[in-house]
Amino acid sequence: MNRFIDKRKGEAALYPNDSYQPFYPFNYDYRQGLFHKILACYQQKRWIRLSFRDGTTVEGFIRNYNPLRGVLIYVSMQKNVISCEGVRVDSLQKAKNCMGKRSKLSLPNNISLSFTIDGVDQSQNIAGWVNINELMSVSGQVVDANCI
Repeated sequence: MNRFIDKRKGEAALYPNDSYQPFYPFNYDYRQGLFHKILACYQQKRWIRLSFRDGTTVEGFIRNYNPLRGVLIYVSMQKNVISCEGVRVDSLQKAKNCMGKRSKLSLPNNISLSFTIDGVDQSQNIAGWVNINELMSVSGQVVDANCI
C-alpha cells in the first residue's frame, strides 16, 4: 500500500489499488525531464540541441557526465563565445593555453555558464565542464531538448 499526504484534506490517504504513486503527485518537474533528456543524449552518444524561449538554439556533444563535476560537453568555437582570463578563445592555441582554467561560455542569447576547458578537437570544438546545477538554473528558459 502506498501512503502520502492528501493536500486537499491534510491527512494520510491510502490507495490500495494503485501500485505506483509519483513522488510529486500533482506537479511535473520540468528540470528533471530536461536532465533526463541530457542523459539520454549522452547515453546514445548523440549531439543535443536546446531550444530557448527567445528562439535561440544551441548544440553540444556530451562526452562525459560526472555528478560532482557536471557534464563534459563539446561546443563549437564559432557559434559560441568562450572567454578565458578576459580574452576570447577563438583559436586552438588559445584553447590549449586555457585548459584546466575556469572560463566563461556565453551562448548566443547572452546566457553565460562557467566552463572549465578540458580539451579541443580539430573540428574547432572545445570541450569543457559545465556544472549541472548551473545548467539546470536556466532550464526555465528552455522549451525543448532533442538528441540530433
